[in-house]
Amino acid sequence: MSTMKTTRDVRGVGLSIPRPDGPEKVTGRVQYVADMTSRGLLHAKLLRSRHAHARIVGIDTTRAKALPGVRAVLTARDIPELKHKAPTRAHAVLAIDRVVFAGQPVAAVAADEAAIAEEALDLIEVQYEVLPAAVDPLKSMQPGAPPVAELGTEADTSEALAHSAVAMAKGEAAPAKAVNISQTAAVKRGDVAKGFAESDLVLEHTYRVPMVHQGYLEPHAVLAEWDRAGNLTLWASTQGSFNTRSEVADVLGIEENRIKVIPVECGGGFGGKIRALCEPITALLARATKRPVRYVMTRREELEAGMPAPQVIIRLKTGVKRDGALMALEAETVLESGAFSGTVLAVSAVFLGSLYRWPAFDIKGSEVLTHKPSVAAYRAPVAPQTIFAIDSHMESLARALALDPVEFRRRHLQKPGEPMVNNQPWASNGAHEVLTRIAEHPLWKEREAWKKSSGNGHGLRGTGLALGGWLGGLQPTSATVKLNPDGTLAVLTGQVDIAGTNIALAQIAATAYGLDIDKVKITTGDTDVAPLTGLSAGSKTIYTVGTAVLQAAQNARQQTLEIAAKELEASVQDLEIVDGKVIVRGVPDKGVTLASIGKKGNLYMSKVEPVLGVAHPAFSQQAPAFAAQLARIEVDPDTGQTTLHDFVVVQDAGHAINPLGVEGQMQGGAVQSLGIALTEALMYDDSGRLMNPSLLDYRTLTAADLPDIETIIVEVPSPSGPYGARGVGEPPIVPAPAALANAIHDATGVRLTEVPLTPERIALAIAAKG
Repeated sequence: MSTMKTTRDVRGVGLSIPRPDGPEKVTGRVQYVADMTSRGLLHAKLLRSRHAHARIVGIDTTRAKALPGVRAVLTARDIPELKHKAPTRAHAVLAIDRVVFAGQPVAAVAADEAAIAEEALDLIEVQYEVLPAAVDPLKSMQPGAPPVAELGTEADTSEALAHSAVAMAKGEAAPAKAVNISQTAAVKRGDVAKGFAESDLVLEHTYRVPMVHQGYLEPHAVLAEWDRAGNLTLWASTQGSFNTRSEVADVLGIEENRIKVIPVECGGGFGGKIRALCEPITALLARATKRPVRYVMTRREELEAGMPAPQVIIRLKTGVKRDGALMALEAETVLESGAFSGTVLAVSAVFLGSLYRWPAFDIKGSEVLTHKPSVAAYRAPVAPQTIFAIDSHMESLARALALDPVEFRRRHLQKPGEPMVNNQPWASNGAHEVLTRIAEHPLWKEREAWKKSSGNGHGLRGTGLALGGWLGGLQPTSATVKLNPDGTLAVLTGQVDIAGTNIALAQIAATAYGLDIDKVKITTGDTDVAPLTGLSAGSKTIYTVGTAVLQAAQNARQQTLEIAAKELEASVQDLEIVDGKVIVRGVPDKGVTLASIGKKGNLYMSKVEPVLGVAHPAFSQQAPAFAAQLARIEVDPDTGQTTLHDFVVVQDAGHAINPLGVEGQMQGGAVQSLGIALTEALMYDDSGRLMNPSLLDYRTLTAADLPDIETIIVEVPSPSGPYGARGVGEPPIVPAPAALANAIHDATGVRLTEVPLTPERIALAIAAKG
């Protein structure tokens, strides 16, 4: 798609525009769910199990119900909608007769005050029969392990569909006795045994990335209220209003048309707020009390019972020739899903087997249930973990063969059109371009000088880089663009704006219609008024909703020109929109204002139709996006303490609709990626209890831990994206674990295969190396 030409440039696509809601957010004036109130509002609290696996022998709520100010106490026996075999976490509103993770709710309270509800929780008496827990995913796979899903496992692939849009053949059936393997996938090509036999170097490592939390600032929160006609309104912190509506309707067994979801300002989600985690129970409390009920999770609840990213364990074996020719790859991937299915197996297989050109591969993947909180997406789900494995491995191969690590990658990096592991061709992407660009960076070219320079007296210095990306999500969507009576444009979508995407959507509408950005207003509607719109997830907002907005704006523009053509007695082809006016090309004095066209569409007895552009596209072509990251570090060999001196992100945005917003995404994703690499891990004891359930112990990075992050935007236009744009949210969280591990390898000579790359792990590895 080309930018519409006029006699002057429209202020739209390509401008760097600060987020207009920035000042409101930093001054605390934005209203979140926790700030909302309603007449007769009640406060909800949940009683959560202390045990990872236990049978519920009995629950006595008598004392809690008698506490003044308590309006309802619910257990599973009060909720007829609950099913013994809950297909998803959303359906497991309260544990029925067995808890399957520490933190699972067993009772819910609604009270006049939050403190009263909290006190009521202490008055609920629950008798448990503690059962053996499956905590380690590798042990959980073995026959005889304590079963997580007592009535049999059931795969949930909705997360995969929401994010990756990659079809993958199912693997062979799991062994009958391995009850905790909920789904498998397998892909194979070529003769792997022959490839290893003919290899000069065979390298095998097992890589591990623990469960981590998405780290959004605002916890899960919802306010629920029913009207007298039996209609439910939910004010929710969600990444997808329509998805939340569908899921709540399914759980409660009511029509979607009876539920209205109003998306309140969402203080971050990163994939963790896709599923309906607390909406169903809050709605049930509101129904029981006939009053509005608000539930806001605490930070401890978020860490103990949220929906983190899965633990990923990858055994990777590769064979290569002495000259660097790739021969064979064998991989076994274990994704720990917690108590309910929901991981993205296909993404791991794609990046392991088809980022680079392996002539023979055999990749097996298993999703394994354990007695821990069920997982959800986290910004490019499973990609950071997989790239940590394959990129660390490629670096190790290059060093073992004394080959330039960038040239080694570039030589084997697949190109658009070449087949992925599922034989689906790689779509157009800029992987080669970002890899080339980061190799040209001075920090990379001067890496040997940096390594030899003296640090803090005895520090070891190193430089590392990594390449990672995202396949790009797809989802049908829709949008409308309306011409107002004053000549401005109103854009309506149902897209939840988490990352400042509304600015970019408005820019797209401005350019496509031919009006400056300051004349365009974009609104996110609720599920009753907005056109159907997909999730804010999978790096597909600009790619899909942006296309819908572009087409709707073009449709509105065409309607506007047709109305003007009749009035000006001119051909539509001879007209253009300039400075809020439709004019005859070459005759600027002959024209009609957009305001007059807009007004006539709203006048009594007018024969001029209102201008309302509509688009509702579906999609089949992905737009993969890649990022390369470079880290310059210094390691204290005695303590293992790592200082990050410089960090660079090079990313292909296709076409940067709002370069300032793109840079913000690159920096934000990089910080999260560095957190996974250096400090973050949810740590569980042998009984399945979380040992670090606060931000004092779960260590996220702050600005004080980081240098300035340099951003470089590369633009390799996507054939199907609006003005060539690609999604930008996912790629920057992917490469840092590998880049840091590669930098530490460069500095110290030790290869760490488990993150976080803590000082203790580094020091022990250096000591073991001698």
